[in-house]
Amino acid sequence: MSAAGPSARDLVALPRAAVLMLWASAYLRGDLGPDDAAEMSYGVGRSGPGDGGQNLFAWMTGLRRLPLAQLRLVLPVPGRIAGLVGPPAALPAALESEQAIVVTGAGIADHTLIPSVTDPGGMVHAVTWERFEAPVGSQVPPAATSGHAREELLRAMRRVAEGSIDLDLVPDEPVESARIPPTWTSTALPRHVDDSAAHLLVLAARTLILTRSEIDEGSGHTVHLSEALARRGLLDELHDVARGALVEAVERIVAAEMG
Repeated sequence: MSAAGPSARDLVALPRAAVLMLWASAYLRGDLGPDDAAEMSYGVGRSGPGDGGQNLFAWMTGLRRLPLAQLRLVLPVPGRIAGLVGPPAALPAALESEQAIVVTGAGIADHTLIPSVTDPGGMVHAVTWERFEAPVGSQVPPAATSGHAREELLRAMRRVAEGSIDLDLVPDEPVESARIPPTWTSTALPRHVDDSAAHLLVLAARTLILTRSEIDEGSGHTVHLSEALARRGLLDELHDVARGALVEAVERIVAAEMG
């Protein structure tokens, strides 16, 4: 498959774990080879493999040897780590990256994959994928999402729009590159992603990254403490709902791709 010449509006910024899941599922569907899928997983821009870590070509081909392989996206934050599987060393790595892929075979956890990003200079991000083997017999916890991500996200956005607190969020427009953290990357979408799934994916991802940026910038737009607290409460709510919607959108696409 070729992603030649995508315009900025054709790209979506996503956590690197989500991008890898999308292209791995496209490979397993038979849309492209593992070498092309591995290359696409680094996104559009100046990113490439770092030293050491998991080779993505070998990882993708290895998925075919797992019985009933499934990929689960986890976007953990402190206090919310549901879905993570692995040895204790996987937890701080996943929290630092705020993302992980849990790979299962026949419902049993096999390993967890987590990206680590460094900037060796020259505006190139080097991405190393750390693999953590799951303890033998680890069961996979149930999905943390509700199954109604689209409705919950739209309701939360409506509450924000109807409220008296002004938030500088425009999820209908592409996110400025300066707001995209190194642990995310911009990507085209595999060709079998339908319009409805793509819309939820883009809306959730843009809302998540914009609310994260607004939270990090603080309450400089407010005057009174009560207004600042109300603003932060709205941002936290929208951020949480968007995170759940992004996980659900990615997992639905991957499940459909992998059959």
